Amino acid sequence: MKKSALAGDAMMLAATMIFGAMTIFSKQILAELEVFNMVALRFLIAFAVCFAVFHRRYKTVDKETTLHAFVLGTFLFISYFCMVEGCKYTTASNAGFMMSLVAFFTPLIIWAQEKIRPTGRQTASILITLFGVGLMCLSGRLTLNKGDLICVCCAFFYAFQMLYTERYAKKHDPIVLGTFQLIFVSVYAFIFSFALEDSFRLPQSPAGWGQLMYLALGCGALGFILQTAAEKYSSADHATIIYASQPVFVAIFSYLMLAEPISLRQIAGIIIVFIGVLITVKTDGELPDET
Repeated sequence: MKKSALAGDAMMLAATMIFGAMTIFSKQILAELEVFNMVALRFLIAFAVCFAVFHRRYKTVDKETTLHAFVLGTFLFISYFCMVEGCKYTTASNAGFMMSLVAFFTPLIIWAQEKIRPTGRQTASILITLFGVGLMCLSGRLTLNKGDLICVCCAFFYAFQMLYTERYAKKHDPIVLGTFQLIFVSVYAFIFSFALEDSFRLPQSPAGWGQLMYLALGCGALGFILQTAAEKYSSADHATIIYASQPVFVAIFSYLMLAEPISLRQIAGIIIVFIGVLITVKTDGELPDET
């Protein structure tokens, strides 16, 4: 396995761990802010801090970089919008499983666009990972409702975001590309907030500011820098399988931070997910099938 690919997978795993706490902090801060209000502030702060730290790197920004950041930001906002809307009509567990389908859509999109079929090992990794996530998230009989289908759309658009991140990260500075997309998400969120929500406001408590700062600097800045840098060295299909393990970290952080119990079924699901991810990490030497 190439060291660069292993480093890419490690960065994607780190980003997924950071995103794992996002659900907890998002749920807490929504007691003070409305959804698009929160998203607008979160991504604006993330971009402002990144620009202040990396402003010298932004001297390389040109029309192509701006266009590519706009494309990534658009896919990212659409996926967030679908996630927010879908979660209104379905359970958190169903939403977690549906959004993990990003690992299923990505190789299909690659196959459709580039005529490259997933290998047998990659297919096994996808199925094992999704089975583990389903074991963790789903209980009883699975019936699809409107919210589930909207969350499937979230996974579909996020698959495009990750796929195009891989393509663009090889052409641009990953820190610039990973952070520049954030301002476009913020602009979209400001528009939706003023159009659909009652009022725009700032957090009213120290805890609310702390939660917003984690979402902005952890998930918004560091998380997307790591994801973009990871996809410069690791393929999109690898990245999406690792991203699909996010419910594992949600469960772990919920246990550590909120004292929510983890059942034996969830533990079994966690183990199965990591088996699927491990198979993915070991696929670097396997060439894809072409048609």
